[in-house]
Amino acid sequence: MSPQLPPVTSGTARNSLDHAALILVALVGEYSLLIMPFILAAMMDAYRLSEDRAGQLVSLQLLCMAVASVAVSARLRAGQSVRLLVAFAIGAIVIANAMCALHVPVVALAIARALTGLGEGTAMAAAAAAVCATTDPHRVFSLIGMAVAVVASLALVATPWLIAYAGPASVFWLLAGVPLLLLAYLARLPLLGQGSEISTERVPRSVRISAAALLVAFLLLWSGASGLWVYAERIGAHQGLTPAQIGLWLGIGQLVGIAGPLVAAWGGPRLGISRSLVAGCIGMAVAAIFFVFGGNAWLYGVGGCLASFWIMFLVPCFRSRMAEMDTSGRTVAASAGFYTVGFGAAPLVVAAITTEGHGYAPVAIFCVACFLISAALASSSRAQTAQANANTSRGLSRISD
Repeated sequence: MSPQLPPVTSGTARNSLDHAALILVALVGEYSLLIMPFILAAMMDAYRLSEDRAGQLVSLQLLCMAVASVAVSARLRAGQSVRLLVAFAIGAIVIANAMCALHVPVVALAIARALTGLGEGTAMAAAAAAVCATTDPHRVFSLIGMAVAVVASLALVATPWLIAYAGPASVFWLLAGVPLLLLAYLARLPLLGQGSEISTERVPRSVRISAAALLVAFLLLWSGASGLWVYAERIGAHQGLTPAQIGLWLGIGQLVGIAGPLVAAWGGPRLGISRSLVAGCIGMAVAAIFFVFGGNAWLYGVGGCLASFWIMFLVPCFRSRMAEMDTSGRTVAASAGFYTVGFGAAPLVVAAITTEGHGYAPVAIFCVACFLISAALASSSRAQTAQANANTSRGLSRISD
């Protein structure tokens, strides 16, 4: 027998600086999604693009994000450092957005948005996988969720002001500058844990099925949430709300969303992740009904606040369950791709099922169906932690023989 492999102790993030590094990587991966409406408008204003053409470039970016995250998830290995992946992500995002800010030809703009998507997808997948190497993934995912909610609230206020004073190109300079914050923290990113050494074929079939069900549930969750978010202004206007009322309630909703990850961090372990997932998905369905059918500003606002709270509550719960079920980090890394596919596909579906001037009941039906199916899949996918851990131990024993 060959010598036993030493434990990968460096795979554990030990202090707040390690957690800060993971949070920054996750923010770099998701930041453009937080201000996507302003990116769309910036491309239309700076490049004189039609709404359809700008939307196609957004879809291209989202597609590349999904491709990159799934590709990264398939290449994970035990003890692997994700620092080179994150360094590539930083370089790609900085160069691509600088190109956009410099008003390059439209073909180069398309290449730049694709490169941005590749970098962001890599960052999201690397961060998600590295969180699985921490001692308490649920807590770290909750911290990431809280950071995303806070930054989203600030970005929705600050970005329009920035555009008004510095022009549409300033959005791209902002996107190019944000990743540079990560450079000082690259060395703090933990190595992946030993669970990544186990090949997919050695994972029990029940665990693989449960992981697949969770990924589909995550995709449906974001499809429903995206359907509400993308059409939020139109839904409010159809109910007679003014732009000021819509902006006010959406802003309040973002602030309420900050509480979601905090409640998830405290309540998830106490209530149980499975119950938390089902409760959150049902809460999203109720939010959609208030949001679309409320008929006045107060109920529209209640729906928006509930939606913001529950989506921010659910994300760390979903990813914690994935990390618990699959310690390799592959499932959590792949979830970034399912997230972007769900986020990008929903507007296409909603556009196909709605008729202008006839209300948004089809949007509510679509979103509620997504949330309820997501709840059913999350409920049926039982945690297989014991089996996964036993399989990991057997796999490592074979490696050492």
